[in-house]
Amino acid sequence: MSILMMIGQFLCGLSLLVFFHELGHFLAAKAFGIRIKKFYLFFDAFDKRLCRFNYNGTEFGLGWLPVGGYVRMAGTMTGTDESDPGEDSEIPYDQRYDHKPVWQRLIVMSAGIIMNLLLALLVYCVMFLYYGRNQVTIFGKNLIILPGQLGMQAGLQPGDEVTAINADSSLYEDELLSTHLMHGNTILSIVRRQGKERVHMHVAVSPKIMQLVADKGLTQFFSIKAGFQVDSIYTNLDLRKNKEFKNAHIVALNGDSVNSFNDFIIRLKETKARQLYLTVIHDGKTSTMLAHRDKDGHIGFSLDNRAPLLRPERVSFVQSLSAGGSKMWNNIAENSKGLSQLVSGEVKARDGLVGPVRIATLFSGHFEAKRFWELVAMLSTALALINVIPLAPMDGGVMAVLVYEAVTRRPVNRSFLAFFYLAGIVAIMLLSGYVLLNDIRALNLITL
Repeated sequence: MSILMMIGQFLCGLSLLVFFHELGHFLAAKAFGIRIKKFYLFFDAFDKRLCRFNYNGTEFGLGWLPVGGYVRMAGTMTGTDESDPGEDSEIPYDQRYDHKPVWQRLIVMSAGIIMNLLLALLVYCVMFLYYGRNQVTIFGKNLIILPGQLGMQAGLQPGDEVTAINADSSLYEDELLSTHLMHGNTILSIVRRQGKERVHMHVAVSPKIMQLVADKGLTQFFSIKAGFQVDSIYTNLDLRKNKEFKNAHIVALNGDSVNSFNDFIIRLKETKARQLYLTVIHDGKTSTMLAHRDKDGHIGFSLDNRAPLLRPERVSFVQSLSAGGSKMWNNIAENSKGLSQLVSGEVKARDGLVGPVRIATLFSGHFEAKRFWELVAMLSTALALINVIPLAPMDGGVMAVLVYEAVTRRPVNRSFLAFFYLAGIVAIMLLSGYVLLNDIRALNLITL
């Protein structure tokens, strides 16, 4: 059931991204008087589709192949021969894409990219307005972390206290949990207990590790220790009698990280099993214990009496625009740097290229609204950046041709254009196949 929920969220998120992208092309084309023949979410390959209807001369439909979507404009299906007007020759010139000025066609092709960026900005702004922002109130005092596998590789240890990131000790939670702050040559200032001493040190995080963090999720790097303590657990382990784990801190429930008391309660309510596995941290050591609910579904623990790690702050509309725009720009910078590292060879393709299989695993096995919309915004920004790549038939490839026409003031030879599109399609198919196999390999489903 959890797998179906994960796949359902992925398809729902993908549908939103594709719909808004194609809506951008649709609205821009309509604004310039271009006739739209088809608007499809997903592809109707082999002329097969799930449903369709016609409205104002446009066929709207839902294809069966969930790998994208398209807007079919009049004047885009021309022949390879210069004398061949194509199948839209009966449509008036003023309603055809190929007879519009270059600047109008550039706007139409870039509108999908712009719409994806606007979607990301809208999601971030609404999330800041609804959830507000959490300021880290005791950053550098008791901000104890639980490093994941990648954090261990970077040199972090359980119980480390983060005092600053790149010498910045005044942060909000959304900034602290952003890979942008730790992307590339980033220095984490930490305090580590060695016996009775507190040793101050700095940990340099390599770009390769942060690329893996962007792929596998920040919790694989570190999670913030939850702000509540274990007091007693029914039946299987009575911590009141076992002083070894007295006042241990809960950091995960059944393997899923919990970063706050509310997060723990939500996950506890969503979990129906009577037996629970709790990951706790005590004296710098991480342990997993088996807990058991009583007949009423309760489990014993006590709240931490120390000052809270986070202080909620309401956000105004103007502040949400600023914070949302900053987060969207950070995503663009992260993805751009990732692409440049791929091109330069600093990051290997098998580590840096992520396909639909691994993207789907980013969604949880149970629905969490905040997590879902954060992933939608992140993927929307990534989709916008990918479409800038000058590879036909993606938007970037079409825009590259249009820029050539604008500079040379003459249209591109149709035979060359057909070859350019065919080469782009073949390249995309080969790359997609590689990414898919890479995803399967990364999930240890096959051995390559």
